[in-house]
Amino acid sequence: MNDLEIAANSERGPLQGDMRTRNTNATGIGNRTDVSEDSKESAQEAYKGAIETINHYKQNIEELRTVYNKQKEFISVAVHELRSPITPILGTLELIELEFEETGKDEIPLRKDLYERLLRNANRLERLASEILDVTKISDDSMNLYKIDFNLGTTMSEAIEDHRKQLKQSNISTKLIYENETLREKNKSQSSGMPTVNDPIIYGDKDRITQVIYNMLGNAIKFTEHGTITVFISHLRMDSNRNGIMVSVRDTGTGIHPDVLPKLFCVFTTKSENGTGLGLYISKNIIEAHGGKMWGENNTNGRGATFSFIIPAKS
Repeated sequence: MNDLEIAANSERGPLQGDMRTRNTNATGIGNRTDVSEDSKESAQEAYKGAIETINHYKQNIEELRTVYNKQKEFISVAVHELRSPITPILGTLELIELEFEETGKDEIPLRKDLYERLLRNANRLERLASEILDVTKISDDSMNLYKIDFNLGTTMSEAIEDHRKQLKQSNISTKLIYENETLREKNKSQSSGMPTVNDPIIYGDKDRITQVIYNMLGNAIKFTEHGTITVFISHLRMDSNRNGIMVSVRDTGTGIHPDVLPKLFCVFTTKSENGTGLGLYISKNIIEAHGGKMWGENNTNGRGATFSFIIPAKS
């Protein structure tokens, strides 16, 4: 190898080495870029997940705040309602105590009007306490149903008889009419020999269903000072798999106030000075717990309202 070739080789050697070094460095830079992109995507995913978690917690907090506000409002209204019967009870007892002090006797005759006031408000207090307990059970999903087979028509007949006695004692000129499809069809069958409609047998909590019926009849009487209350029981088809029994109570009273109608079955919704609005809320939940539904509406003729519920018949 001559001097010229040696010089050429010596010049190429470092150059090739530099190129290899540059290639290696370029590859390294490419890898770092890929890692950087992966890290960026991971960070974005983590950020997105954190935002979703925060939003989820915010939603939970808002739901808890809503529940808390509703419970706070419920307690406030419940306390107010409890005071309503307690105040006259305490006032009446103070009158009796004053009479004891004035006469200086250990025994005094109790006036009938004072006795009736005590009894009326004590009953109201007991009913309100029971209703508040029921609302609490519904809210906690702890209302237990004790189901048996029973004849809804017989239960309705007993309730009708109780409320007729109530109307007679109160001297309210309101007629209470009972229209039972089964009884009507039985009367027809006796003269025509045709088959009868079965008695309305259901599998449910008899005490709770009775509670609903008493609430419906009580409301109808409360808002119908003069007129007619008609109760209907009939069979119908709920859906392709179930037969149902419908109960309706139609009155010719004042009807449902427009302000109440949109929130009819909500807690403490009422325009009555003697009611709490808890009865319908509890009744609707009892019926729905039996797989049925309940609703109320003003009558189309502009007089009174009709409340109804449908409940599955015993299969």
